[in-house]
Amino acid sequence: MRFKIIIEYDGKDFSGWQEQEGCRTIQGELSNALKNLFNEKIEVHGSGRTDAGVSAKNQVAHFDVETNLKPYNIMMALNRRLPETIRIKNVTLVDNSFHSRYSTKRKTYSYHMYASVVESPLRRNTHLQVWPNLDFDSMFKACECFVGTHDFKGFCHDNPQIISTIRTIYSCKMTKIDDDITITICGNGFLHNMVRIICGTILKVGQRKIKVEDLPDIIKSGDRKRTGQTLSAIGLLLESVEYDK
Repeated sequence: MRFKIIIEYDGKDFSGWQEQEGCRTIQGELSNALKNLFNEKIEVHGSGRTDAGVSAKNQVAHFDVETNLKPYNIMMALNRRLPETIRIKNVTLVDNSFHSRYSTKRKTYSYHMYASVVESPLRRNTHLQVWPNLDFDSMFKACECFVGTHDFKGFCHDNPQIISTIRTIYSCKMTKIDDDITITICGNGFLHNMVRIICGTILKVGQRKIKVEDLPDIIKSGDRKRTGQTLSAIGLLLESVEYDK
């Protein structure tokens, strides 16, 4: 029996998603909770790995187990066994052909910043503080440059296991409400640190260190040295993972 779960978590105190010895991880906590509930080692497969400090509103995973428990009862039982910073929001029984990672069609991430010279106590764990003297009009225009199918070699860290660095971005939008800035990116998949580097590049445009008109050439060049910094994990949130119905 295969169960699909939707998870919300605050990643601040975790070393990312992937289970690793000697570190506290989301996958590790889920594995421990499942073992405690079903008295057996159960492998949890996530839609992808989130880095240390990254949070998720709707992460998706699946696991296989034979049980008479109803999905709702599994959800409630696991939540009682998980730390308060991790909660399973939904459990459904799915066909064995479903795979949380390989069946993914698109993912949406958001990155959160605030532009102020004064630190915000309420946002210190969820937003990146940036200097307020930014060219916001250019930042809005910069977002449009990333939409489409591109080789994002210059927007990731080297990984010899990655076969292709070509990805499709369906939308990249920025919203600004008062001093609160959110960049939301939806794509068919993301490379390691890709969202944080894209957002770092957009921020660099706002800081007038990169011209909007140069972005197409920068993307095409694949040169990591020409793109922005990898922004802090604090501001990154996995919003949703979508599948074919």
